[in-house]
Amino acid sequence: MVVGQFSQDVDILVIGGGPAGYTAAFRAAELGKTVAIVDPNKTLGGECLNHACIPSKTSLLHGNTTQAIRALGKGLEQRCNTLGIERLFGHAHFENAKTVQVTGEVVSVVRFRKAIIASGSGQRNEMNSGGAIQVEQVYENTPNNKTILIIGNTPSAIEAATFLCTTNTISLWADGEILPTFNRNLVKLVERPLSKNITICKEMPATEKFNCVFLAGHRPPETVSLHLEKASVNCNGGFITTDDSCQTSQPKIYAVGECAGCKNSAALAIVQGRVAAEAACGLDSLVDSTCIPQVVWSSPELAQCGELHDGDTVSIQWGKSGLAVALGQQQGVTMLSFDPESQAILGVGIVGFGATELISEGVLALEMGATLYDLATVVRPHPTRSEMLSEAARTALSSI
Repeated sequence: MVVGQFSQDVDILVIGGGPAGYTAAFRAAELGKTVAIVDPNKTLGGECLNHACIPSKTSLLHGNTTQAIRALGKGLEQRCNTLGIERLFGHAHFENAKTVQVTGEVVSVVRFRKAIIASGSGQRNEMNSGGAIQVEQVYENTPNNKTILIIGNTPSAIEAATFLCTTNTISLWADGEILPTFNRNLVKLVERPLSKNITICKEMPATEKFNCVFLAGHRPPETVSLHLEKASVNCNGGFITTDDSCQTSQPKIYAVGECAGCKNSAALAIVQGRVAAEAACGLDSLVDSTCIPQVVWSSPELAQCGELHDGDTVSIQWGKSGLAVALGQQQGVTMLSFDPESQAILGVGIVGFGATELISEGVLALEMGATLYDLATVVRPHPTRSEMLSEAARTALSSI
């Protein structure tokens, strides 16, 4: 880019540098398109890298948050440079369905053939009180010896409560069930030990009784500043409406991630980013959300994929796993749902140490159309917790 140039043309313009955005940019560049990505931050990664997913997991598991963020951010920037993606630092808003204005950047006008919106989400506003804090801040400035109220029923709320309860007095209030998108029997296995370390409130407590109040509900979409109406992009409740290829009401424009209604799932956002890029480049690409895993880094960890029914479902206690017993993890559970006629796997749920990694085999089983026989006969290393999936399949076969 020439210094002083105030406009340019690109094949694909990506707005937002989080997981959905940089995935879309990388894939479009791999497919041979000229790509520019607009983001105000010095490095790509968005909220996920800088404030949410990575800080929370490294704090929960290792504590080397700053080092991890720096290394991952550097890697994303190197990938961007390698693929020849132009970085535009600033905020974008649409002038029409072909042009955006970028504030804070030398290039002020960008004309695009296709655009992918990955603008993410904004600050929660469940409470108008100026004293309420966004939950992501607990990993940047961790309180100690405080009385804390966490408001929310999301994975972010549970993870924050898990992280803070060892050195603080924690209360959690949720408007409705905790983790409502998960199987209730699995949630109980997480809620029960958590309730021994925190107070789960049935009614909203008086906030003035607490040193800190953290907001941990779903974040609202960051779409107002985009001037979407000028590009004829429709929204519903602030979220951009899309089809299975992530295309909006404006055929030239796609939307992915939290701005398009993807809540608490960076995995789904990444898939959407890849699909949107491929669709924008003319490929036949669709999002299949059936196999997207849901995970919570709680204690114990919780993960599930597919559909878990109360009917044709078996649950195997990890007391049957030699490794789990040896490590004191026998309270874990592997749950498997299936179709008794076709023996097809319908869903997998896991509670216990390493569940967020172990669920990947369940995702693969669903994606490949595996049957109970497939899972029952596959050879796994022994002793491992993964053997419980075979045990569940064998138990299910014996019940048919």
